[in-house]
Amino acid sequence: MEAIFFPKSVAILGVSNSPANNGRVIAENLDRFGFAGAIYLVGAKAGVLAERRIFAHVGEIPDVPELAVILIPASGLVEALEACGEKGITNVIIETAGFSEFGEERKGIEEEIVRIASKRGMKIIGPNCVGIINIENGLALPFYPLYPHEVKKGKVSIISQSGGLVHDIMVLCNIENVGMNKMISIGNKLVCDENDVLEYLISDPATDIIGLYLENIRDGRRFMTLAASTGKPIVLLKSNRSPGSNEIAKFHTSALAGDDLVVDMAMKQAGVYRVQNLREMVDAFKAFSLPLPKGPRLAVIARSGGHAVLSADSVYFHGFRLASLSGQFFGMLSEKTRAGVIRRTNPLDLGDVFDFTVYLEITESALREKDVDAVLIIHSYALSVDFEPSKRFISDCRELSQTYEKPVLFCIIAHKEDWLALRGATDLPLFTHVDDALTALSKALEHSGKRVHSSPECIDIKRHEERQGAPSRLLPGMTPAHEVFNLLGMYGLSVADYRIVASIDEGFKAVRDMGFPVALKTASTRILHKTERGGVILDILDEASLERAFSNLEADSYLLQKMAPSGCEIIIGGRNDPEFGPIILCGLGGIFVEIYKDVAIRVAPIDEKTARQMIEVLKGSAILKGFRGKKPYDIDYLAGILVNISRLLWEHSEIRTLDINPLILFEQGIGGTVVDAKLEMNYPAESHGISYP
Repeated sequence: MEAIFFPKSVAILGVSNSPANNGRVIAENLDRFGFAGAIYLVGAKAGVLAERRIFAHVGEIPDVPELAVILIPASGLVEALEACGEKGITNVIIETAGFSEFGEERKGIEEEIVRIASKRGMKIIGPNCVGIINIENGLALPFYPLYPHEVKKGKVSIISQSGGLVHDIMVLCNIENVGMNKMISIGNKLVCDENDVLEYLISDPATDIIGLYLENIRDGRRFMTLAASTGKPIVLLKSNRSPGSNEIAKFHTSALAGDDLVVDMAMKQAGVYRVQNLREMVDAFKAFSLPLPKGPRLAVIARSGGHAVLSADSVYFHGFRLASLSGQFFGMLSEKTRAGVIRRTNPLDLGDVFDFTVYLEITESALREKDVDAVLIIHSYALSVDFEPSKRFISDCRELSQTYEKPVLFCIIAHKEDWLALRGATDLPLFTHVDDALTALSKALEHSGKRVHSSPECIDIKRHEERQGAPSRLLPGMTPAHEVFNLLGMYGLSVADYRIVASIDEGFKAVRDMGFPVALKTASTRILHKTERGGVILDILDEASLERAFSNLEADSYLLQKMAPSGCEIIIGGRNDPEFGPIILCGLGGIFVEIYKDVAIRVAPIDEKTARQMIEVLKGSAILKGFRGKKPYDIDYLAGILVNISRLLWEHSEIRTLDINPLILFEQGIGGTVVDAKLEMNYPAESHGISYP
């Protein structure tokens, strides 16, 4: 990727001297941003543009350009790409649109692009993108006009599937005093995807913060591995959040582990900070560009009592604490504000103090306090004479933040005409709303804890071909219950004693071995939710009741099962996610699981530490630990079973969806037993897992 971001020469294919030509805009952008490398222009006809020769064919270029940018109609793309390959160009950005994003019938051209790339050993960005902006070397390749004053140089780099959002993020960051370094639009990502670029940016010394806008993740496991490997904060804005077609009626797991929820949990597992919109993304960049807070203790300074009260609420709701300020701090405050009336509280209401020098001294004193991890300032003014002092105050706060290595979050409410002027007067990122500031700071605090104390809760990722489990002999589609139980037994799960019977006589014989009470269920794989379809009869206590049950439950075959002792019902599920492969789910089970939706999800396989974290985050974990004098349930057993099931899912990628509901968990030290489970295997034509090259 180094040659793509730092080419010594660039060829632009699709240039003419027409004022409406987009190819010429790329050349003009390169000139405006001071790109020092050679620029070669190629068009349908030979000519001249701004004293540069336009070659009629890429083969006429005297040298071999390190990078080619193609912006020609899709119909001529394959021929142009072959010409680049014959010239020896191995790095290509295809900005042309009109492929699979336009219609399925256009996929043929995409397949040709991939074929040529493989044959020629090409790295290709796109198609359907706007290329790269690298502030370090002036590489500005979008086909829309760009100007250096529109972007501020800094440490944030962006990967985006959308070309338009590259521009919009750049504009928003410029407004908000966030400096950019590299921006790349990957479009349809036929050859190089987000993981290839992410790997490069992780190693890039000029990039400290990485942001991504993605509509899908090609290889979720590689993404997680890369994200967990770096100390750089990664901020993800992921769209396409509506539920996929997971055949929700079949499995609880599919209903509970929707596509977007899996992404959410996977990102938390890998230590990625997910945001919901562009404002949150830019706010996160602002917080990460400040010194990281070492703890949750805040000193809050406001010029209004109302702001002080509101900010105190925000501090609480965002998981921070109001710091205890020392007597020395309040002594300084009394000394500096004799004429004013300021209560000895945090938040600190500056009341009738209007001296900006005092504001700065109070801020510095707060930063000196050993029990203060960050300072939040809510600064509003109504007089035009406050504009210049406010500018100096903000700039000085930036210096103090760097000096004391503590973040100063500055929330400002200013006149309309002053708003942009204040942002342009300082490098300190500014916020308008306290909630926005603290939402962003909470991500910085979380990241600080990861860097100091532990690594992200990451998965034990192995190569697909290294899976140890033997291929399952189960047939595609729904699997009979006894075969599911046998598979679960191989992974250490105990199953309530059962028999598969075809008649009442076989039932009588089986129950003499098992004893009462029993449950009678249909063994049909066509009836998945048996309680909803009258497919299960519980608490059968004697032979007469069993005979009535057989007469009421008409089926080809029956599952006769010993009733399990009472305990806590748990659901354990799994499915093969198209982006992340096998995922495991755990929650309190039974018939209400889809109502309460109290579940934890992780990408498999997991270790025991992660399994215990899954249990801990459940709202119902208090029940498992023992509630109102009841004995605790066997959490140790449950954690071990979660590890085993995650291994089952990982080792058998042919499993499409698995529901164990319920597993009856008994008291501590007794373990648990599976009462019901269903499993669906992939059909041969389906591929829901991950494939590796």
